[in-house]
Amino acid sequence: GAAYLGQAVVFLYKAIEYDGIRCPDNSPAGCAASIAGFITSVTWIASYLSFAANACGAAVNSGALCAGDWTALMANFGEMATVGAAVKEDCDFNKDWLAILKITGKDDAGPGWKQFIPAGKGPTVETVQKVDALHTADRNRAFDLTQCVVADVTNAAAYIVRAILQIRSAASACPEPKACAINIMNIISSFAWISQFTSLAVSDCWDKGSQKALCAADISDMVAAVTNGPAAGIATTSDCADLPDPLEEEKHLPMD
Repeated sequence: GAAYLGQAVVFLYKAIEYDGIRCPDNSPAGCAASIAGFITSVTWIASYLSFAANACGAAVNSGALCAGDWTALMANFGEMATVGAAVKEDCDFNKDWLAILKITGKDDAGPGWKQFIPAGKGPTVETVQKVDALHTADRNRAFDLTQCVVADVTNAAAYIVRAILQIRSAASACPEPKACAINIMNIISSFAWISQFTSLAVSDCWDKGSQKALCAADISDMVAAVTNGPAAGIATTSDCADLPDPLEEEKHLPMD
């Protein structure tokens, strides 16, 4: 949950300030991905808090599981929206995406206010512009590193642990068809998210990024969302029943 909180902050910053993907019209696809990513991250926080309320209790908390399932289902739709917006740019290898993000290249147009500055003040204007650009680049890099450490690396490690627990759960629950289906889809989604966050770490932790890594992350996230979403949906039939059976619910929960 804490990792998704950090990720939400980064997505919000990217939508407001990050060169190349800033809203509203700096990059329509980047803006859409950042806003969808922020909403999705907040939804994941709600889902994991609900699951934590169950895991930390002495007995199965069906209400918390039901809330966790529905918010997870919403978050998976959000993941699809996020990568649906991002994949157009991330997997288009014919564009100079480093120039788009102003990692390389020059912006010849310059800010509109320059035309109102007297010619004699040109060097000062240029200096201020360069200093401002340097500060912006340093701030953007700091948020990339935050995404790398707080979200990418942490989530990749968390999903490795989660996949192990889900494999243990599937091994004991697979005689039951519904529980087996939920567990198998959860395992596939966990490995897909391990792939996604590992790919994101490659891009975010490197100062020049990696378009191929971003494209791989988008594809992995889509695989995760289309498998975890149905698993959450099926789980609601047990967790949100009028008279839920705790023994039935435990069959599709990760084993401690």
